Order: sequence, then C-alpha cells, then structure tokens
Amino acid sequence: MAERTEGHGLDTGDGPKPLTALASSTLEGQAQAAYRAYVDHAWDCEECRRAAFQCDKAAALWQAYRDARG
Repeated sequence: MAERTEGHGLDTGDGPKPLTALASSTLEGQAQAAYRAYVDHAWDCEECRRAAFQCDKAAALWQAYRDARG
C-alpha cells in the first residue's frame, strides 16, 4: 500500500478509502438498521397493519430511527 499524506486509509478492495469517509457511513448504517427494524416490525404486528403503524413498539422503533439519523 502506498504511503498517504491525507490521513489513514483502508483498502476495501476498491482501492484505499480514507477512514473518515468510512466512519461517517456508520451513522447511515445505523439509521438503515433502525428503519429496517421499524419496517420488519410492521409486517409481524397485527395492530400496526390495522392502524397504520400506530402501536407503542412501532412508535419506539420510529423514534430510534429518528435518533439514529441525528
């Protein structure tokens, strides 16, 4: 790996990426995971299917998604 002057890098297979770029994508990953938990819950919850995502657990999952987005 070539010496770099702009900070630490990580070779992900597509060439070296600055670690700062990888660190910022972690927040997006957390938001995506929180949104997926919200959507997955809706498929299994009869109350949510009847009341358009209105149960207490759905509200908590949605808040977790909003928190993850910052």
